[in-house]
Amino acid sequence: MKELHLETNYLTHLSSDLRGLVNLLALHVDNNHISYFSNDVFREIPRLTTLTLTNNDLTTFNSSTFDPNKSTLEAIPLDNNPIVCTCEIGWLVEWIRGHIHLINADQSYCSSASLDHLKRKPLSTFQPDEFCSPSTTLISLLILTGVGANVTAFIMYSNQWVLKYKLFLLKLAILGYDEMEDARGHNEFSYDINCIMCKDDDDQWMKDHLKPLIEEKLPNFHRNVYGDEDLIIGMHYLDSVHYIVERSYKTVMLLSRSAVRNNWFLVKFRTALDHVNESHLENMVVVFLEDIPDVELPFLV
Repeated sequence: MKELHLETNYLTHLSSDLRGLVNLLALHVDNNHISYFSNDVFREIPRLTTLTLTNNDLTTFNSSTFDPNKSTLEAIPLDNNPIVCTCEIGWLVEWIRGHIHLINADQSYCSSASLDHLKRKPLSTFQPDEFCSPSTTLISLLILTGVGANVTAFIMYSNQWVLKYKLFLLKLAILGYDEMEDARGHNEFSYDINCIMCKDDDDQWMKDHLKPLIEEKLPNFHRNVYGDEDLIIGMHYLDSVHYIVERSYKTVMLLSRSAVRNNWFLVKFRTALDHVNESHLENMVVVFLEDIPDVELPFLV
């Protein structure tokens, strides 16, 4: 058998049941409802030169299905099929532009399910090199990834303290926090309370409000340090701050908006915070003298 006509038989697919037709040259399956082929349908039809598929329900085509006949097929009509033009059938477009002739090419259209720029356009207008080039796609993806990474890195660097602060709060919310109290009493320290952690502008508030309150509520706390005036004479400023913080039962921080913008205050704040981190004890008390927006607060306040 060299020619087989199966038109208008309500076929829904073609399978390997066509095996054994080794001399078949032309297969006509127009006017059916064929929506797919079995991968091995043409395996035993090695000499096929003509295949007509007009008026079916074909949407896509697998390259491996036609491997046995890519070198023998000479003509094929695909008109009146809802072909979905995507990069998956790019091989078919290249094929019909090369060895095989597409019959009724001007009536073979891409369906509405195709890529946006190909919907209802002739199949012959599909340019796989333009839209499906792996190198172009890869380069574009690499460029977008690089730009995105740089922008993300810049944003994260510009907001690193805020991000770390939010991550710290998230960690507290998820894992919780166990306060560790020092079993030692205030008498076992060189100083009871030190209030050197304030800015000069807040020094007067400390003397007018905080100092009288401590003297009233904590009458047993006599070895207190109030402001820079009580630092150790003859010792370098930061050394003196570090010395007193390590030997105080409690360190009191007075926070104001002007204080958190002062570099010297932040240095003292870090000193006290480092001691808390090293000792793992809550020996630091923070007093807010006014409402301060989160973005203005030092990290971990």
